[in-house]
Amino acid sequence: MRKLLIVLIIGMITTQCLIAVASEENVNTITQKITITAKDNYLSVIEELTVQGDSNESLDEITVWIQNGADNIEILINSNPPDSISHNDSEYICNISSLGIIKEDSNQIYISYELAKNAIFSKKIVRPTNSISVKFEDDEILTGTNLAVGTIINLELYESTEAPLNWFIAILTILLLILIVVLALYLLKNRRTVKTKESVSDSEELLNTKKTLLMSLLKDIEKQHRANQISDDTYHKLKERYKQEAVEAMKKLEDMK
Repeated sequence: MRKLLIVLIIGMITTQCLIAVASEENVNTITQKITITAKDNYLSVIEELTVQGDSNESLDEITVWIQNGADNIEILINSNPPDSISHNDSEYICNISSLGIIKEDSNQIYISYELAKNAIFSKKIVRPTNSISVKFEDDEILTGTNLAVGTIINLELYESTEAPLNWFIAILTILLLILIVVLALYLLKNRRTVKTKESVSDSEELLNTKKTLLMSLLKDIEKQHRANQISDDTYHKLKERYKQEAVEAMKKLEDMK
């Protein structure tokens, strides 16, 4: 009786596998796009597949491979849930007989699930695949073409402790940059202040020198005029010009006080 029961179970499993293989015969994965996003405590995985065959036969079952440890699994075929799902280890066999799917049509499979934050991402190819790509945090980390059935992909993304460390380094770098900018602005401001003071000091000294020279020139031309060494016309012109410049210099000096 036990032997008969074992034979029946083996026969049922074998029949189911043969039906699944027959149903998916001559069906290829045209494209398989996998997007992995890091959340606070887990990895979110979304797979988008386009599958297509070369006959007008109906497609009653479709198999997808999802690694062990996945949670919150959702599978949609052309935006519809399968009639039922049975799985053996990581292979999920979806019964889609009521969806009226034809092999030669371009059919879309959507799969979403969650993995542990420190999980190694794995993928096994269950049908001939023309193109596959894997993105992690918007960076394309793997591409492949013409993958055979049975090909296994393993991708180590990062350890669970790596993300907080990266954040710490990023924050530390930003703080360091802010400190450098503040220090540079402070030094630049002090330098400008010193230059301004030096400029003011130089201008005041220059004006005092100019005033002294002009006053000396006024006295000198007056002596020359008294000694009849220059004409009245020249004397008055020079006196007026030097006197005006001296007044302007004294006015500027007064404004600086």
